[in-house]
Amino acid sequence: MTTRFQDLRPGVAYLWEGRLDVPGRVAARARALLSGDERARADRFVYDRHRRRYTVAQAHLRRVLAELTGTPPDEIGFRFGRHGKPFLPGGPSFNQSHSEERIVIAVATAGRLGVDIEGIREVKHMLALADKNFTADESARLRAAPARERLALFFRLWTRKEAFLKALGVGLTHSLRSFSVDPSPRTARGLLTAGNLPEDPAEWHLGGVPCSVGAEAALAVDRAGIELEALRYDPAGL
Repeated sequence: MTTRFQDLRPGVAYLWEGRLDVPGRVAARARALLSGDERARADRFVYDRHRRRYTVAQAHLRRVLAELTGTPPDEIGFRFGRHGKPFLPGGPSFNQSHSEERIVIAVATAGRLGVDIEGIREVKHMLALADKNFTADESARLRAAPARERLALFFRLWTRKEAFLKALGVGLTHSLRSFSVDPSPRTARGLLTAGNLPEDPAEWHLGGVPCSVGAEAALAVDRAGIELEALRYDPAGL
């Protein structure tokens, strides 16, 4: 069973996580769903695995939106915001993120929405990177954490911050240091300060979302009190 746009409930963000490493025949079917611009972008990747993962990610996004809207996947017509964030006039709101072979797609009836997933991996010069990209309080929190917990904490901070910027549609064109987040695992009110951004933290849901072992994921939506549900989507049809 799949989900239709009219079945989405206001106040709920729906999420699906999947994998991008697929056989060649599946990647070929995925490519057939892409627009000419998307195929051209895929062809610019140097490595085949990056080309394949981008292609499959776009195909899954198109299939999800097709099932929600009743539009054939290859006829989905994206519009783009000032900084390149895609959207569909009339909804639904959506965002996707992928890290290596992992992908997560989030949808909601309305609102600004951003999602980020990162595979947890060793980070060279992690503390220096945190000092450069995190607020002083966030960086101090990371340094004060036990060494065995720092890596997971780093990615909780990073994914929350990136999800928030993706929701705003500005991506990393805006400084990660300009606002602060709460990386507590169970918080959903994780935007602490918005810095120079015209946003009220009390109006935002920002927190972690369930994902596979070995990764960290976060969701940001400008709807406080939003609930999370799994999206009914069958990737096997690709």
